[in-house]
Amino acid sequence: MPRHTHIVKVHHLSLAFPTRHDPNPEPVLKDIDFGIRDGEILGLIGNSGSGKTMTAMAIAGLLPEGAVITEGSIKFAGEDLTAMKPRRRRQMLGSNIGVIFQEPSTALDPLMKIGTNLDEILLTHGMKDKAERRKRVLEMLGTCGFADPEEIYSRYPHQLSGGQRQRVLIAGAALLEPRLLICDEPTSSLDTVTTIQILNLLKEICHKMHMTVLFISHDLSAVRNFCDRVMVMRGGEIVDRDTTQEMLLHPRSGYTAELLTNARLDTRMLGLERATVDYSASPVLVARDITARYDNSSSNVLKGASLEIYPREMLGLIGSSGCGKTTLVKTLLGLMPHGGSITCSDKQTGAVFQDPVSCLNPAHTIEWHLLEPLRAAGIKLTKEERRKRVASALQDVGMSPEYLSRKPRQLSGGQRQRIAIAMSLILEPSLIVADEPFSSLDSSSASEILKLLTDINRERGTSFLLITHNIHIVRQICPRVIVMDKGSVCEEGLTSEVLSDPKSDAARKLLHAESVLHGENYSE
Repeated sequence: MPRHTHIVKVHHLSLAFPTRHDPNPEPVLKDIDFGIRDGEILGLIGNSGSGKTMTAMAIAGLLPEGAVITEGSIKFAGEDLTAMKPRRRRQMLGSNIGVIFQEPSTALDPLMKIGTNLDEILLTHGMKDKAERRKRVLEMLGTCGFADPEEIYSRYPHQLSGGQRQRVLIAGAALLEPRLLICDEPTSSLDTVTTIQILNLLKEICHKMHMTVLFISHDLSAVRNFCDRVMVMRGGEIVDRDTTQEMLLHPRSGYTAELLTNARLDTRMLGLERATVDYSASPVLVARDITARYDNSSSNVLKGASLEIYPREMLGLIGSSGCGKTTLVKTLLGLMPHGGSITCSDKQTGAVFQDPVSCLNPAHTIEWHLLEPLRAAGIKLTKEERRKRVASALQDVGMSPEYLSRKPRQLSGGQRQRIAIAMSLILEPSLIVADEPFSSLDSSSASEILKLLTDINRERGTSFLLITHNIHIVRQICPRVIVMDKGSVCEEGLTSEVLSDPKSDAARKLLHAESVLHGENYSE
């Protein structure tokens, strides 16, 4: 295949979702025109709904049902993708165009081991020799930074951390050595240390295999040291484009400047207030010497982890991917067997997870979701009492009753996360465990959810265990913080002390990674 100056050329592309009732709707993409140079890393940023993912899926040939390209063309290495027959177009995916999605837990089959997930890619593309496929998969897992590829090969997706699952997706996308790799928010759910590791891994693999990259993100800081050029989208249009350094130093549009400002979720601009915590009161939760392991693992994932959460406290929990944060959350919520003791003052503990899409049943309405926790807890209420409880939970998260009849797909990411929070509040728990509740959201939606959680904490007196990779948030709203590393609590104390003078290597690495990612000075 001959080399071209632009491996991808999107020429005046417009896209819409026409229906029988509205054959000429407002376009979702409006006259998009750009090229991706052979071998470059192009960043595509913007808030949710800006058209980033739709642009990428148009190139990949993965547009949702009902999407119609109304104008323009997409050329890949000189071939017009929009004029290709469906079979030829499908063959392009994987072998010529690879895709890494935002949430690896939904991209990997949970019922298949990692080795089987990756083996299927090679088998689908014609590699018949089973031993050769296994060798190729193990080699690629090693290339993607796994010290023990054999162990990862035999694990299930739920037995890996978020960063490990993302490395698996990179391995899967790189197996066929495609010429174009589309990365759709591949680091949004990762901590700062793992984010830098994943970005460095992507850059290394792409240079080694001469891949071109289209990197999609809602965070301009994530593209700082990764992308050669950046384009900014808003409302289905490209509103800014330049080299990465010029974009960061001299944004041309007000919208780009706003994205730069919002990238850090500056809580001071949101007017957040901390709740007053009485540390002489009895804790709402005490966990002592918690140990846990997965069924086919030879060693513990948690190794004697302990913590206390006090009334009205917003306790921060940070650590690199794979340190045991999410496994600890599972044990606290009673979702996996463990050793040690957990004492909670309230039998009802709420939970808000990272990805609201996978927590909501697409077949049911929002009203059904809000009533489900009551049914599961065996709480008997009259019809009027249920109506009042549902209305109150919706009001608490800033949503009106009109959303009750809608289904999850009809809500934005921020709205789905609000519903997940309402599902926790409806049981009136004294403690809510929030596991990365903002990471899959753009900065505007994340700011709204952050303010909502702090309002609930202050006004209702609800305690929170906040697991996040955003140290900036922890610094401003959590009076205490716990740092985990290798399955243990390696440091804990007042946030102001731990983050200004860290004693553990794990905390120092997190702070250093934060400074690198956001282009700040940090001295170890």
